[in-house]
This record gives sequence, structure tokens and C-alpha cells, in this order.
Amino acid sequence: MPTSSARSSKRGGYTLAELLVALVIIALTLAIVGPRLYFSSDAALADRAVRSFESAARAARAEARLSGSDTVLTVNLDTAVLRIEPSGQEFRLPEQLALTATVAEAELDP
Repeated sequence: MPTSSARSSKRGGYTLAELLVALVIIALTLAIVGPRLYFSSDAALADRAVRSFESAARAARAEARLSGSDTVLTVNLDTAVLRIEPSGQEFRLPEQLALTATVAEAELDP
């Protein structure tokens, strides 16, 4: 007749150490692969573009306030570069971004 210790040693399953090792491997894989998936996504591309526009607009405003004169923020659609005049400071948009512009045919004076 088998003893209770003989029965328990034949039970299948994983030990706590084996489960922890598996969880560590999964966590490391997600830590390495996860950001690469996000940064190559369209959402990340749009996020970087918005941040570049925001930074350029803030810099242009700060320059105008400090100098007390007008500044111009120019968007070059061909090179995806934002340029502040007169300082010449430039901000680059992500290269993969496709830029198009919709403009009015006429300008109304108030």
C-alpha cells in the first residue's frame, strides 16, 4: 500500500519557482517588445507630430513675447520642418508623416 508521501510526489503541476521564472520571462519580453510596437504605430506617429507642433507654437509665442515683435511659424510641407522667423529655430516632424494643407481661396478683411 502506497504511503501518502509517495502519492504526493506523483502529483503533476508547477512549483512556485517555475511560475515566477515564467512570469519574469513574459515581463521582460513585454518590456522589450512593447515600446517598439507602440513607437512604430500610427498613434505614436501622430502623438510625436502633435508634440512637435505644440513645441514650435510655444517657442514662437515665447520668442514674440521676449522680443516684443511679430514672429512667424512657417510649415514646410515638403521637408516636414517647422521654422520660426526671425530666429530661424527649426522643429522637425516625423519623416513618415504625410502633410497636406487646406487653405482658403480668399482672405476677408474685417
